[in-house]
Amino acid sequence: MLSIQDTLLQDIPERSRRDFPRIVNRLLGQTFLYQDVDGDKDDYYFVHRHRAVFESVLALTGFSLLHDDYHRIFQVVSEYSYSRARYKLDESLLIVVLRKLYEDKTEHLSLASDPVVTIGEVREEYRTITGKERDLGVGQYETLLRRLRAMGLIDTIDGRNIDVHDGEARLRLRGSVHLILPIQSASELEAWLRKYRADEAESENEEE
Repeated sequence: MLSIQDTLLQDIPERSRRDFPRIVNRLLGQTFLYQDVDGDKDDYYFVHRHRAVFESVLALTGFSLLHDDYHRIFQVVSEYSYSRARYKLDESLLIVVLRKLYEDKTEHLSLASDPVVTIGEVREEYRTITGKERDLGVGQYETLLRRLRAMGLIDTIDGRNIDVHDGEARLRLRGSVHLILPIQSASELEAWLRKYRADEAESENEEE
């Protein structure tokens, strides 16, 4: 008599089944799984080959397996709020900044690969989006960009450390920005920004 585990994994070769729980835990533990990252590639293709099995097992626990066909990225998303990340306002705004810069670069430059921006462009777009003259401090930028790099949204060029003091330092924008911020059009982005500005204005009025 087959066990529940054997039944679920019957379409996976027996010698490969020991990798299944490890990869499931990896999908749940890290934000994205990339086809073009050397450390992710083997697990990416394993999930791709046995996608139906992963979808079924994850669905039993309230998770959905998503795939971006263009950028070749897997992501697992919880159907419940317990396992979802919470971001501070500055973190959310910087993610919006990255998404807008990504769209601008790919639209105007018609890039086939992930676009590249400078630290200076990120800071200027942040000021433009927030509608304020003030800027984040150097320490805040460094903390935020390091977290976004750890999440897989950005990467430094040539493996360098993030240097927020250098406005010409370049960052690679990953296609995962589309998955973490599922905005389909520029009008949706503008609506998000209007909501932010209205909420902030209301907060400032309450403080006064």
